[in-house]
Amino acid sequence: MVVVKHSTVPVSTAFSILQPSTNLNVPPSNWLRNSSRMEKNIFDFTWDKKEHSQFSSIEMANNDLDLTGEVDVISNSNNIKKILKMPVSKGHISMMVHRIGKTLLIDEFDVHKHLLRQQQDDWKWLREFYYQSVAKEMQIKCVPKKNKSRDTLQNRNMLSKFLYRSIADTNEAVDEFSQTVEDISNNHDDNLVRTEQLEAPGFSREVLWTFEDIRMLIGTDLPIFGDQNCPCISLRLRDMQTPINVLTGLDYWLDNLMSSVPEVAMCYHLNGIVQKYELIKTEDIPNLKNSEFDPAMMADVARNILAFLKSNATKEGHTYWLYKGIDDEVVKLYDLTALCSDSVNDSPFTVPLGMLLYRVARNLWQQDVKKKRSTIRTLLENCLILLDEDKHAQVFTSACYLLSDLYVPESAVNDDWDDGGSENGDTDDSEHSEQEEECRDNTTTTIDVKALCVKSQSYCKAREFIHTKCMTENVHERCNITLQFIAKGLKSVDKDFTIQTRKQHHIVEEQRRCYSNEAIPLHYEPLKKSAPPFDDKHTPLHDMEHLQVSETTASRTWHRLSKVLLLQKATITFYSIAKSSFVAHNLSCSFKYIKLALQCFAGIRILLPKKAHGDAGILVQILSLAGDIHLMYIHRGVDTETIVPEYSDEEITIMDSVNRELETFEYEWVCSLHDEMKGRLLLCCQCYSVAIETAQSITTDSKCEPVLSLTKRHGNILNELGVWYMNQAQCLLQKADGIFPKGEFESLCEESCACLKKGMSKFQAVGDKANKALLMSNKGRLYRVKAQEQSQKSRTAEKEFSTEERNSCKLAISCYQKALEILKHRESFQEIWDSICWELSTTFFNMAILLQDYAPLSSTSQEEVEKEVAVLMNKSLRYCNTQTTSAKQPMYTYRAGTINHRLASLYHNGLRQQENEQKQKYLKQLAESHYSKAIRYFQSVDSTLELFRVQLEQVALQEYILSSQSNNRSKQRTLTLALSYILSCHDIVQKILKQSQEPDFDEKSKQEAVNLSDILQSRLQFVLLQIMKCQTCNKKRIGKTDMDKIKTLYASSLKKGSGATTGLEKLPVILCILDDVRVFYEESLVHEIQPG
Repeated sequence: MVVVKHSTVPVSTAFSILQPSTNLNVPPSNWLRNSSRMEKNIFDFTWDKKEHSQFSSIEMANNDLDLTGEVDVISNSNNIKKILKMPVSKGHISMMVHRIGKTLLIDEFDVHKHLLRQQQDDWKWLREFYYQSVAKEMQIKCVPKKNKSRDTLQNRNMLSKFLYRSIADTNEAVDEFSQTVEDISNNHDDNLVRTEQLEAPGFSREVLWTFEDIRMLIGTDLPIFGDQNCPCISLRLRDMQTPINVLTGLDYWLDNLMSSVPEVAMCYHLNGIVQKYELIKTEDIPNLKNSEFDPAMMADVARNILAFLKSNATKEGHTYWLYKGIDDEVVKLYDLTALCSDSVNDSPFTVPLGMLLYRVARNLWQQDVKKKRSTIRTLLENCLILLDEDKHAQVFTSACYLLSDLYVPESAVNDDWDDGGSENGDTDDSEHSEQEEECRDNTTTTIDVKALCVKSQSYCKAREFIHTKCMTENVHERCNITLQFIAKGLKSVDKDFTIQTRKQHHIVEEQRRCYSNEAIPLHYEPLKKSAPPFDDKHTPLHDMEHLQVSETTASRTWHRLSKVLLLQKATITFYSIAKSSFVAHNLSCSFKYIKLALQCFAGIRILLPKKAHGDAGILVQILSLAGDIHLMYIHRGVDTETIVPEYSDEEITIMDSVNRELETFEYEWVCSLHDEMKGRLLLCCQCYSVAIETAQSITTDSKCEPVLSLTKRHGNILNELGVWYMNQAQCLLQKADGIFPKGEFESLCEESCACLKKGMSKFQAVGDKANKALLMSNKGRLYRVKAQEQSQKSRTAEKEFSTEERNSCKLAISCYQKALEILKHRESFQEIWDSICWELSTTFFNMAILLQDYAPLSSTSQEEVEKEVAVLMNKSLRYCNTQTTSAKQPMYTYRAGTINHRLASLYHNGLRQQENEQKQKYLKQLAESHYSKAIRYFQSVDSTLELFRVQLEQVALQEYILSSQSNNRSKQRTLTLALSYILSCHDIVQKILKQSQEPDFDEKSKQEAVNLSDILQSRLQFVLLQIMKCQTCNKKRIGKTDMDKIKTLYASSLKKGSGATTGLEKLPVILCILDDVRVFYEESLVHEIQPG
């Protein structure tokens, strides 16, 4: 199949059949005329006046960048014919081969013209190699040159006249191809495909030819004719006296195949007199007499030679020489880049090949950079090797930028490092590693010409090596490689800009005044004027005075744009390293790269402010990360003095280039580290604030993800700042002397309140209920701190619960209740809900304690105070969730036990002061109920001392009830119940005795245990004495033996209680007494008297 990619001539031109006896020795009227495209094509084809460049394949590749790297071969059709005719020809082969991707670029190299005829200095390195290595191994020591004999020139002259005569109408062929190419005939040629691009320099026609499974982009000048009967045909002139041979037949056959021409019209002549025409189909040419050949063999030759070249010409950027001498039986492939490594840079192929590598890479980068990432990288790395950065600074800089973009794409800002999958050849196949290494080391390889015809030749299955390596997935490695290319690019662009600027200053000279009696001086300037030396005093790109001089031409504007692009990539790279280091908790490294990223961005803002505004998104992320880093410094408490950053050579180079543009660094404040917590918090807050402003300046959507995320983080840091102010205020209250500067506490509280309000507004804007509720809860805590300060003042003066304290507590309660209203339901925010409820419960509880302990009796009656205390305690108990399964469940249970204990004590105390019998009964029930609940809660959390105290208070309650009773039977029941409470302390005393052996049982707990045990002992004595008195008055209820036991127990308690044993040592004594009392209680009292 053939696809026409470019064409400067008609696909086919009408032709006329010459009459027999036409004398071809006589020139036609239009001979050598170029009035039409076809005439020019014939002129170039026959006289070879259009000398094809030695870089023709490179030029073709430049015209079809999409095909370069995809097709197998790009070359002149004559080169392809020479290669395919090697098995049947003993002729000379000399061609230069280059590789790009899987494409081979093949160009003819005229040894006689370039090595033997030119000056000694031209191609010196290759001439030396030719004489030292190639010529010595040649069988026939001669180098053929183009045949310019008389017969050859006459035959070419006659062919030219024949083709000119064959043009049908020369008068109408002036501009026959000014319109687009049209299909000739779908009925006769379905394989010819036209394209939209119709002009291409060098060849009359460039076609994409698929031969078997080989795809080739070929340049050809073959004239194609056509008429109604033969819409597509080629014309050939043959001497009837000279039979056709195999080489000629192959030539005709390949030309027709390459141009998808189905027929050839053979015009026979005798001494220039036309005799006849013969129409031959292309597929019949291999069967012509005396020129028989096997088309299948040609396909084998093509596959084998292609496999040979691809297996050995493996390195992109290298120049290979395919050479075969006359009558040589082998063809050799020399790696000139490896063999002549010291002087190969002088090769004329170096710069065109480097430019082509760059253009192909850039084309792939623009089309599908993800899937072709490794290929593009290989092309660009070879491009940098070939091109001199001083002579080709613009391309060199652009290649550095493209390479940096491959390793760190712009999407890396959003953590998108997706390479888009691997491409063909982008693997590390260990199975073929040894074979591949051999191909790399071989600088000269050969193949037998006869072996090219063998179908089963191993070269057909040779592995095609494409030297690409997988991209590393490590972020730090990719970024470090990127920084190397950025540093090279910036160094190149700065150096070139300085040189160009200084050149301009030296060229511009002051106009001298002319006088009539003096000759006008002609200012001399050498043709090869060298640039002034490059020094450290670089001209900044943003200096408008220098720009007016140095950027007067369009060719200079690339310096600024290239530097901006490189700085943009450096910004992204430094940010990526900073983010990766931050995730790894390497704060010093992360902070260093944040500073570098901001410096690069500041350079962009100086050079191209509009570009900086377009890249404001990266500034938002940098400032956001900077805020996160400062926040982590706060949380981890890192000492800023330990941060001593070290810079690599690449980082120093980049910073030198940036500092060339910067006079002041506008983001210096971001990079400052404060030793004080307040400074860090304010700096972190400022980072988020500026980031939000920047984000809002580039988008109108206030609900976009970056703005929402930043707003939340800003709200969080405002919360932390508010809490810090609050903690500082609380620290003032905890000073031992309680003395601090006047107004300092109020100032801290105001700052805290302002920060919390701002934070709540931030969370309100983003609809974050949870965080808004938390800040409202912190505000409630702030009012509690204020209440604490007022409490300290009140204790010093009035020793009563003041109105200011009450108001602050109420404000705190109001804040907690509003926080719960914001959340509405516990299901969605369980932890936050429970936390706020706990704080609210604590506030009610503390307020109740303060009101109870420091009752404002000067303004409120005792009864009203007790009622308010009871209300507050019950509210506190309502918000104390003892049913929770969280880790805080013991804390909630203990609080519930404490509240019930205090309520029981409150009602117990109220019972003593109440005279109304009905109310006394009600208070007694409440007290007993709360004591019972308190005991249950304390038992569940194993609070031994608190449980001990509650049991003793129950005994005291029964003693008070006893004092108001007159009935002997009621007294008996009350005393029996009190004794049961005392006996319940037996297990408690045992636990205290066991706990006292543990190291965490402090002195305060020991002293409290001793005091409670003393009370227990005294209450036991009292109850036993009262039981004895009661039994004395009621002798019918108990026998003499039991009375004696009571007396014995009472005497025993008195005796042992007055002993020398003190402290915790008397606990075992108390346990013994309780054991004896329990025996008597179970044997006598519990059976005879049932407690009411």
